[in-house]
Amino acid sequence: MDPKILFWAAALANLGVLCGFGLFGVRYARRGEIARHRRNMRIASLLIVAFLAAYLLKVAFLGREDQSLWSGVDVWVLRVHELFVVFMLGGGIVAWLQGRKIEGTRLVTRDPADPAPDPKVARTHRIAGRTAVVAGLLAFVMAIGVLAGMIARAGS
Repeated sequence: MDPKILFWAAALANLGVLCGFGLFGVRYARRGEIARHRRNMRIASLLIVAFLAAYLLKVAFLGREDQSLWSGVDVWVLRVHELFVVFMLGGGIVAWLQGRKIEGTRLVTRDPADPAPDPKVARTHRIAGRTAVVAGLLAFVMAIGVLAGMIARAGS
């Protein structure tokens, strides 16, 4: 099998696991289990960094895909996937930045003696985090289409 297809299959699996950690992270936050939420989001972030490092190695050793062989639909599926990835990364970065601002508040520490978080910061963190998770899930769905197209082209 083509090593590029193997790479992208592993990348799809990585994205699926990343989405799982994101979904569980949201669940833990809703339950008030902030330490578990933080751990899940940290693992999801590390999976993104691992993918980016692996992608750089893939490009260095295997090169880029020849999109001149792709149909217009396949290219559009890839572009939509990439758009969702951008939203996932953007939402994740905003959520991380806003999360740092609420670290010492009672929302995180559960100590009533600590200060209340700025409602705008907490709301922005929540919206950005949800945006990142939903975009990640949509990127995963689109990545299935991208990989399916690659496999179909390899078989023909």
